[in-house]
Amino acid sequence: MDRSSLEELLTPITSADDPTSYSVRVAVLPDGERPEAGDWHAAEWRTVDGTPHASLLIGPGGAVQLGPGVYRTWIEITAPPEKPVVASPRFQIT
Repeated sequence: MDRSSLEELLTPITSADDPTSYSVRVAVLPDGERPEAGDWHAAEWRTVDGTPHASLLIGPGGAVQLGPGVYRTWIEITAPPEKPVVASPRFQIT
């Protein structure tokens, strides 16, 4: 993804149950970092080919603007009593 692009960043979630009725937050951080309280952004759910994805608009004017580098998304799903946190594979911003 180019750093000047404004795009929806989709992170697929594998789950035994449909998670889309629960709230979801996304943190986008350089690879090797873990999210802290201020890193989280409210996200939305999108379903693509039957798979739920956490969606966050990134780039100029989006929730997060990233410089060149390698990043990961962290997904937090609030599904009481559980609150799983899942990391994505790495991706590149050019």
